[in-house]
Amino acid sequence: MMDRRGYEQIEIPDELDEIVQGAIAEGLLRRREHRAVSVLKRAGPVAAVLLLCLVSLLNLSPAFASVACELPVVGGLCRVFLFREYHTQDDIKYVDAQIPQIGDTGRAELEARVNLEIQKAVSACLEESEARAKDYYDAFVSTGGDPAGFTPLGITVDYEIHYISPRYVSFTVRQCETAFSVYNHYYYYDLDLETGRALTLRDWFGNDYRQIVADSMERTIAGWSEEQRSLLWDDLSIIDLISEDTDFYLDQDGQVVVVIGRYEAACGAAGRLEFTIDAPDGSAPR
Repeated sequence: MMDRRGYEQIEIPDELDEIVQGAIAEGLLRRREHRAVSVLKRAGPVAAVLLLCLVSLLNLSPAFASVACELPVVGGLCRVFLFREYHTQDDIKYVDAQIPQIGDTGRAELEARVNLEIQKAVSACLEESEARAKDYYDAFVSTGGDPAGFTPLGITVDYEIHYISPRYVSFTVRQCETAFSVYNHYYYYDLDLETGRALTLRDWFGNDYRQIVADSMERTIAGWSEEQRSLLWDDLSIIDLISEDTDFYLDQDGQVVVVIGRYEAACGAAGRLEFTIDAPDGSAPR
């Protein structure tokens, strides 16, 4: 579970530009003029329709969003997802990494904090994964395995764009290992560009967020098969799973999808559980 207040409390070092640009983007972050909004104001209803179509494409197709961010005008709307891609390999591991950044939000401090948090999270995950790969290799060899027959540990870092609008941005950075799925990590970023803060469930649903989310999850579970429900822990309390730090993202329709980590609510076979929250009318912003 990710502490959504973490990067709001991070002390930004004086050498931040060097750290972020050198370690993640190597100078790839390009500032773009905020032309989309001004064009919309001048063009009127026709531009509004075009903008709606564009936002729909950005949310329906992450691949389109990644490519579109390289276009000058669209980049101003997209605001995020410039990334560095690299691949490395040796005898014990191979790494495929695609690392995002956010930009063009109009909030330099927000960008700095989120980009630094992404860098720190990815760096920590890679360091841990590489240490596990070495331990795995050493154990394999020490128990009589032929080094030439060792299968390198695969480590993947990538991201998924969930939702983009003029106000909200939601995306996930994830790190996965081929041999040890229990060590996979998911970092959810749900940003309010108007306030410059990370969103919480309380922000979205109000003070009754725990009850609203729990009620929706229980309705979903009630529709599951008996086999699905049998995977849940017997003493499970749904509402106790919900806090301001509970992981979630906004889907392509702008609805909250709560994510419950593996083993938090059910046995490992259930994996991560996702619940689209059916909120009462008027309880959630758009």
